[in-house]
Amino acid sequence: MANKDSNSTNIKDWLKLNLLDFANGNDLEILLIELKFLKDTLPEQFRSELKDEYRTLSEWIKTLDVNSNLTKTHELQIYENGIAHKVFLENIRKPHLHLKDLYLITFLIHRADSSKINTIRAVYFFLCLRMVELTDYDSRIETTLDECRFLTNKTREFLVPFLPDVTELKSLKDIEEFLINAQQNDSYTRWLDERPLTFDFEIQKYKNRLLSKETSLSSVEAQFEINERIAKYLYEYILPIENYFKNDSGITRVTTETHKIISILQDKDDITGNTVSDLTYISENASEANGFEDQERQDDEEQSFEQVNFEQPTNYYLDKIRAEQQVNCRHQRTLSQVTDVNVAHADEVQILVTYLLNSLMSLDIRSINADNNDEQGTLNIEYDLDHQTSLYLLIILLTGRSELLISEDLRESYLCYRYPLEFAPTRSKVQENWDSKLCADNTSTLNLFYPIAVGNIYSHLLRNISTKVLEEVKQKASEALKAINKKSKTRLTFNKVKNYLEHYLIQSGRDQALVNVLISKPIHHSSALPYFNVSQLDLFLCQYDFNDHLYDIAFNTVSDESKCNEEYQFFELPDERVTGYWDKQIGSVLAIRESRLTSIVSDLITQINSALWDKKTLNPRSIVDLHNIFTDYLYVLLSVSSGYRPVREPFGRLVDIDVRTKKYFISDKENRQHTRGRYIYLPDIANQQIEQYIKYLKSNAFILNSLGNSLGDIYSDILDSNIGLITYLKLDEKTNTITEVSLTKTFIHGRLSKILDLPSNWHRHFIRSYKSLEVGIFSAKPNSSLSNSFGHDVIGAWMGHADELGFDYYDKHSGLRRSELRRFSDELNGIIKYNGFKVISLETR
Repeated sequence: MANKDSNSTNIKDWLKLNLLDFANGNDLEILLIELKFLKDTLPEQFRSELKDEYRTLSEWIKTLDVNSNLTKTHELQIYENGIAHKVFLENIRKPHLHLKDLYLITFLIHRADSSKINTIRAVYFFLCLRMVELTDYDSRIETTLDECRFLTNKTREFLVPFLPDVTELKSLKDIEEFLINAQQNDSYTRWLDERPLTFDFEIQKYKNRLLSKETSLSSVEAQFEINERIAKYLYEYILPIENYFKNDSGITRVTTETHKIISILQDKDDITGNTVSDLTYISENASEANGFEDQERQDDEEQSFEQVNFEQPTNYYLDKIRAEQQVNCRHQRTLSQVTDVNVAHADEVQILVTYLLNSLMSLDIRSINADNNDEQGTLNIEYDLDHQTSLYLLIILLTGRSELLISEDLRESYLCYRYPLEFAPTRSKVQENWDSKLCADNTSTLNLFYPIAVGNIYSHLLRNISTKVLEEVKQKASEALKAINKKSKTRLTFNKVKNYLEHYLIQSGRDQALVNVLISKPIHHSSALPYFNVSQLDLFLCQYDFNDHLYDIAFNTVSDESKCNEEYQFFELPDERVTGYWDKQIGSVLAIRESRLTSIVSDLITQINSALWDKKTLNPRSIVDLHNIFTDYLYVLLSVSSGYRPVREPFGRLVDIDVRTKKYFISDKENRQHTRGRYIYLPDIANQQIEQYIKYLKSNAFILNSLGNSLGDIYSDILDSNIGLITYLKLDEKTNTITEVSLTKTFIHGRLSKILDLPSNWHRHFIRSYKSLEVGIFSAKPNSSLSNSFGHDVIGAWMGHADELGFDYYDKHSGLRRSELRRFSDELNGIIKYNGFKVISLETR
């Protein structure tokens, strides 16, 4: 705590901020008189406990006690009767829009007729000065002064009989004890006994402050509710005294997690012209001990909605049916099925690419490429709106975006053009209180790559295009697609062209989260994105494969090799070995480094082995230490094995795990309103470790219960699923009694942060972003069968996520099989083993 001089300064600064900055002249003189009244009203027995505050206020008043314009008679009248608050407030509030800012002034000008209330006002005003000294109690100070002001009017006058006459008490501790006892008393009965004739009338008068709207005075709940409300109001007078005795600074309020509803994306139907918007909840202000991330969608079918705006509305009931049909179509479209009529077919794309390149090849490509070595714009080439339109559609096809690239960011590099890509979820920056050595080594941006010919032509045709011309190009593009459809019997639309990149990559087995990053979808578009980390190599391979695909479908039947070579320049990207820097990555920094995790796991195993050697059968300290260290290890192992969100009872209870089948029920009731839970399959190492733990608990519970040791009851409760699988112990050194620790998120985060000083859900980031040789494991490997890879739906189901429209991956329309989760648990077992986890036997050595 600060010294006396700084404490005095705090009080003076607070008085200046809340009085001098709002009042001046006669107004200030009047307020100083009320301060003198409060100082004089403070009973003698409390002046010793609040002597520093009393002295500081007295000195501050003297420094401002200058020549007064008020007459002695007027001053005496104000001192004895108080301030005419209505007139005073009307004058002083005119320059100030917010009355809330004047909380100290409004407290001072509201004096009561009762000496009991005025004495309470004086005591609590000086307690507020003490909280000013202690710092960081701004909210509590304002609330305390407001509560005292409420006693002077009808807002809280019913509370006065339950408050003490502080002049009859000797100390602040006596006031606190009186209030605590008053909280526990039956205030309802006391009120009824003291004023039986007016009781009903008074309760009705203050009903909205004492009873909820649903509770009637005659109901059995009324007595309980009135007692509860009065106890709550009394607690407001206990808190300042608690802060006085705590004698420490306040805390900065941690904002609790909230949710807001947002519109994620708007999708305009090519056929109907109707616009569909996804409405969903996303989390905000998520704490480090929380299960959700900032901007993470709340994956609950009951909390996800689609808003359909009709281009041509008809009848409400008919439109409702049409809206449901359109939403179902969108759900089908998210599956990227080759049979979906809303997805461009390869044959249609072949016709489009041929059309676009025929148009662009009519330009003087050689001159454009040669001119690129000189200052841009020196070559005067001939082009028209058709050329600009063809280039525009080609760029939309290559980028999967609805807008052109920003010209200033498209820069020429070796054999290609580079375009910066940013992806910054909430956990993309290392916080000061994290272990930075564990976090991923991120860069600020990665690069997207585009063919050199496309970049060169773009520099001449579209780089400095005006908004007006761009609108003409977009209109011309729509007309061009219609012309192609009419001539070639295709059904191309702008959306089909734009979405073809996404469709192809997902059909090829690419991780949907990776594709979303590639086309710059917003973070809250998918539940996976807040947890995702992407490498430069992963992005490049997506683009490289897609460009090769476009070239193959467009020119696989062309026999003229020279023609193919000329047009290949529109799709050619440099070899991956030439571009390099594939270890660069962006996204969540909690995709932690495996080498560091392996070291931490090794340290934990060493500590457990050491505790096993030191363990003595009846030594309480060695038993507690072994149990708690092993529980730390089990917590980390199950975190990586299950993706369990950090909740009030982490990893549930033993009844949730079937060690015979490795089936693990994960309760989502704390996170999702509609679905009660989900099943996954534990990796072998985690399942075998649970078996070893059960064996240890059974053998020790039997011995300890035979000896009458209370620890035997705790072990039995874990086995019987009466308490959680994760249970920590504490030892009372005086009595040698072992009890279980009451688990809270704060306790768990505090204990685990000594091992991994990271947010509690680090493991979900680690698995969702896991890579093998810089390529994410949830994308199909090159030249491998899709059946050997893991789709985004598998990892989505494992993490408890839903698709981008809020549908569960195991809903009634899902084609996902449970065997996929079994196969994924085998893959996860390999990852766990690679990072140093192993089955530990807890038998005494």
